Amino acid sequence: MLEEYEDKRHSEDHLGPAREYWWNDDYLELLAQRLNLEYCQSLVDIGCGKGMMGFKFSKYLPAGAKVYGVDFESEYIDEAKQKAQSIYLHNPIDYDFRVGNASDIPLPDNLADITLCQTLLIHVKDPQRVIQEMIRITKPGGWVVALEPNNLVPNLMFDRYGETDFDVESTLEVLEVKLRIEKGKKRLGEGFNSLGDVVPDLFVKAGLRDTKVWISDKALSIIPPYDSDETLLRVEQMINWIESEAMGYQYQDNLNYFMAGGGDKDKFDAYWQKLLYNKFNLKQRLLNGEYISAGGSLIYIVAGRKPRPSELG
Repeated sequence: MLEEYEDKRHSEDHLGPAREYWWNDDYLELLAQRLNLEYCQSLVDIGCGKGMMGFKFSKYLPAGAKVYGVDFESEYIDEAKQKAQSIYLHNPIDYDFRVGNASDIPLPDNLADITLCQTLLIHVKDPQRVIQEMIRITKPGGWVVALEPNNLVPNLMFDRYGETDFDVESTLEVLEVKLRIEKGKKRLGEGFNSLGDVVPDLFVKAGLRDTKVWISDKALSIIPPYDSDETLLRVEQMINWIESEAMGYQYQDNLNYFMAGGGDKDKFDAYWQKLLYNKFNLKQRLLNGEYISAGGSLIYIVAGRKPRPSELG
């Protein structure tokens, strides 16, 4: 049911092996064609984590191109550096990973043909500031690209046909909790988890031109029997989230967000008891190989071009 889903958080829990399956390879190839990566000599990934997107896009770059990655977490950067060293002999790309803040990127002006970020803007207090920094390090005529979701959408998706006979009032109660958590998180300066919808607005306000919007074709489905590596990793990750109380199952954090969003503690506690019950049932269905989900999501790819001097004024 809807209560089984909680907002994803940008943490170690979200950077496991299952992350490698976030994108279909043929779709990434299509994006590479749309963004003319074959002519790109320098690509920068902000909030790169362990370097996944830089490594994935590197196969479409010309030999001798350079990929930069910047992330606030030093342990992620260390892992990215290790992977870059391990693939060096098989990949004619120069990698440069460094620790840094997205609001003050440690790279010079006009460096990149393409600057991108993935699920970063949803976690920052001032996304416009980050976008301006991404523009600063991008060459005139180059692309700034954001891959960002609307994480509220799954709350109106169903797993099983029986769920379509839902109770409207109960569903609205859950949606109120989700919306107040989202609102409270933003009020506390921790970002807005459904920012993907408004990235085009932010790009236009930042002065980017020729803004284009696409949507990922990837569905993170789980369908019995669990007989593929991708599905098994996804099931394992979900069970780990449940057992570790990660990925939205922390009571105090969610209560704080809900209260900051104008909610009432008694109402939240009633919701939380239902969540714990559904959490137990979800784990049992996963262990029994009975859980099924189409895995719908909504991830935008928004690209805007930095204007050349001749286009200004």
